[in-house]
Amino acid sequence: MARSRRRRLGQNFLTDRSIVARIVAQLADRPPRVLEIGPGRGILTTALAERFSRVLALELDEQLLPGLTARLSGSEAELRHADALVEPLEPLLGDEAPWQVAANLPYSVGTPILRRLLPRYDLLSRLVVMLQREVAERVVAAPGDRGHGLLALERAAHAEARIAFHVPPSAFRPRPRVTSSVLVLDLRPPTFDADELTGALKLAARALTMPRKMVANALRGAVPVVTLEAAGLDPRSRPADIDLGGWVRLLRAVGNG
Repeated sequence: MARSRRRRLGQNFLTDRSIVARIVAQLADRPPRVLEIGPGRGILTTALAERFSRVLALELDEQLLPGLTARLSGSEAELRHADALVEPLEPLLGDEAPWQVAANLPYSVGTPILRRLLPRYDLLSRLVVMLQREVAERVVAAPGDRGHGLLALERAAHAEARIAFHVPPSAFRPRPRVTSSVLVLDLRPPTFDADELTGALKLAARALTMPRKMVANALRGAVPVVTLEAAGLDPRSRPADIDLGGWVRLLRAVGNG
């Protein structure tokens, strides 16, 4: 894979061992099984294998596989050529679940990979992932915060989350133009019924296309003011001010209208 393509995919390889140690420290002692997504050149993989008895690393770039195989020789880490966006998770992890996840996620696919992992509390317990700082801040944003939107609502449905620390561009080669953040997410069963959650997020997504408008205006023609009030929502509030429970209440009020 050419260097230009790696940059296009957001492949910035972590080189700072002190950052690696801090990432590994965010993982819990149990379960002792860690899935690593995108090991790159293996600096994090080797540190994971020193602490945990079971490490499975998924790497999409086949040109990195020979170097990774050599670096991991003699360790307990298992390397697999796979795409974390499409690889079936049950056959991979189900027999030994639960697992933890550690990953320096490529900027270009970090959000879709995170969205894929969030609902999988049946397979995964803790995610320790590195993302672009702006994306990480949107994941943990609270109602009313700058950046509170659909991604924060999805996270709220499935996990508790915190930003552990930020990582400067100097920790990578090639150096990215942005700061990264290490995000820790502890997965749990969903807060609401799956159908309710899907419907509530659809309502939220519609309103959040106009995040600066009052929610009554953002949902004009779809949800009357009286229904917003029946759900306990202020029609003058902005869509980004409403938490997940508020969107679920609104969905229920729409259904009862």
